[in-house]
Amino acid sequence: MSETPVSETPVSETMSDRLDMMQARMLDKGFGKVLGPKLTHLDEGFCRMALPWREELSRGDARVHGGVIAALIDKAGTTAAWAYTDIPEGTKGATISMNVNFLEGAVSDMVAEARTIRRGGSIVVVDVDVLNDQGGKVAKGLVTYKLSRPRTA
Repeated sequence: MSETPVSETPVSETMSDRLDMMQARMLDKGFGKVLGPKLTHLDEGFCRMALPWREELSRGDARVHGGVIAALIDKAGTTAAWAYTDIPEGTKGATISMNVNFLEGAVSDMVAEARTIRRGGSIVVVDVDVLNDQGGKVAKGLVTYKLSRPRTA
């Protein structure tokens, strides 16, 4: 039996299905749909999403509004918190704290990369970097998210 070279190995349908499911659940409805990010990578406690520049997201000039960047940080942090496969059905969640440091104005497409740095029983802390199309940091965020597991009878 021969092994398939890594470069020819098809993307796992399971990971692709999870990516599509999370895109639909977290980003394709409500405010996520208005904001418009696209999930490009998903792993346990990590996600990457892209947000193309468009005029509606600007301050009225070439720069992206700070509220858009903060919303992107929240969406990325939330998605990373939900990216674990062991979260029980019926769990609910909410952002309970968020800190944003704006590092430079954004005038291009952006990418948010969110990494879980601490996962406790119900609290997940996620570090988020927002990058411009040159890879420079536009903003740094810290999202604290609470997952409320379903109550048992």
